[in-house]
Amino acid sequence: MKRTWVYPSDGEPYEIEVGGYRGETLTTVRGDIEPFRSPDGAMISGRKEWREHLKRTDTIEMGHSDVKYAQQEWNKKKEIQRERLKGQVATVQEFDRPGSPIAPMRMSGLNVEMANRLHNRPMPERKEMIKMTLDQMKRMK
Repeated sequence: MKRTWVYPSDGEPYEIEVGGYRGETLTTVRGDIEPFRSPDGAMISGRKEWREHLKRTDTIEMGHSDVKYAQQEWNKKKEIQRERLKGQVATVQEFDRPGSPIAPMRMSGLNVEMANRLHNRPMPERKEMIKMTLDQMKRMK
């Protein structure tokens, strides 16, 4: 069956089904939709108002196939994130177990330079510490 819209000059548009068996024309008239509240809280009382609301809010109405597509895309992104995190888990260092001897920590060059720079000086404010660290990083490059 083919569906088409009829736009009368004196009333609301409505959808009809055209077509039938052996060339017969079968016309079905669908009435307007029942009033409902949109997801953003606006009260919608008909198809025309719903179309205007969609245009005004720059949104689209999703069908079942759109929801399935969105779900598939979400699952792909989730899988990509899961794979990315698997690679990061391999690089995480294990913590020392309680009661075992403390393993020596290898300090980065930046840590060593900042420790030397701050030796026997009062601890700077947070912003000043960030500036000093960024400055030291630039020097090390």
